[in-house]
Amino acid sequence: MGRSLRTFVLVSFLATVSSTALSLGIVENENGDFSLEATGSARITGVYLINPDIGEIYSRRNDGLGNGVLRLMLDGDLGQHMTFHVNSFAGFSRQPLLDGGSFSDAGSSQTPYRTEYLSWNSGTEDDVRGFTGLDRFSLHLLADPLNLTVGRFAVNHSVTYIFTPNDFFAPMSATAINRIYKPGVDAIKAGWSPGMLSTIELVGVMGSSVGDEPSWAQSAVVLRAGTVLWDFEWAALGGKLAERWMAGFSFQGEIKTVGVRGEGHVGFPDANGDGQLGDLQNGGQAPKNAYAHLAGGVDHLFPWRNASLGMEYQFISDGGKPGSYLARATRFYPDDVLFMGMHYVGVTGGFDILPILRVNAVALFNAYDLSGMGFLSLMYNMSDETDLIFGAMIPWGEKPTADAGSPLPISRIESEFGLASFAAFLEMRSYF
Repeated sequence: MGRSLRTFVLVSFLATVSSTALSLGIVENENGDFSLEATGSARITGVYLINPDIGEIYSRRNDGLGNGVLRLMLDGDLGQHMTFHVNSFAGFSRQPLLDGGSFSDAGSSQTPYRTEYLSWNSGTEDDVRGFTGLDRFSLHLLADPLNLTVGRFAVNHSVTYIFTPNDFFAPMSATAINRIYKPGVDAIKAGWSPGMLSTIELVGVMGSSVGDEPSWAQSAVVLRAGTVLWDFEWAALGGKLAERWMAGFSFQGEIKTVGVRGEGHVGFPDANGDGQLGDLQNGGQAPKNAYAHLAGGVDHLFPWRNASLGMEYQFISDGGKPGSYLARATRFYPDDVLFMGMHYVGVTGGFDILPILRVNAVALFNAYDLSGMGFLSLMYNMSDETDLIFGAMIPWGEKPTADAGSPLPISRIESEFGLASFAAFLEMRSYF
């Protein structure tokens, strides 16, 4: 399908959906076993950046970022046993180099599990681009104890909050300021409940190679089984992911008033998905090795001003150390969150200053090179449907170096977050 035809089909679909929603007045409509509810949201973000002075990596010392996204969502029933969900988006964005996902938008998700034929980006001019597409588009069949979901929808096997090693499909950055809409992936999911407290779930996700051609090597098939025991939910999972095989676990529950959760997996490289483990040559570099990614943490909610406090730790066995971060960059898999190091600590907390004003804070630390990123925000509830968020992201750490005569702008990265920019941001979210 050519770009012009694809664009015509997509724009026609969005126009039809939009006109239907507007004719309904963005309200719920029911007719027997059929129902339709149309809702929308709008988000506008502006960011002021101060980039570190590290040669040619950043084109400007002072820069800016901005995006605006309008979403139209449709939910409803198609009979007694089938529901549907559509989440379409359109917007614009200006994102300079090395944003890192903190201010990502609906059109910037880069994943092999999401075909390009359901989205379209206009040409870029002065770093500004327009985009439109379908973030989610799925049908859900429920016939207890079986259920089936087909289409584009969010898939998440993670139970931790800050570090999410078991979030394999279009994961969000640990520093993302907006986590409301997790990107959907092209998948089919079948679930079975053998008992009141047990579930078995099989997910198949279609992958695409460069050029948006279907690819088994980039596809995924994951089986997850979970049950509740001793007031904790326990789960085991395993299967194939893009360019690797995986076996993992997760648990979550409470000990008195403290939430406890953990997860992790071991991975085995397989470039072609043919069972030949360790055959990934990585563009002429050394083959990738088996690895382990683990995370766990605790959290507690306090009655005073709805306060919360949490802490998590993450271990990445194939992470790098200062001086080897550039080599680490060759070992990432598709949809890896881009952590360069091995040991991380995260702290999160917040409380209500007023019933309509909440402060939230997150701090990430690379426990090996002692660099980090602090995130502070204030959320002001302007009305029942509108929030205003403003805050800052403050990195610290030793800056990269370059050897004299080196052809590269950076020859050694001394600390991970020394690469990051200071950011002050303002965001407005509205729902209708």
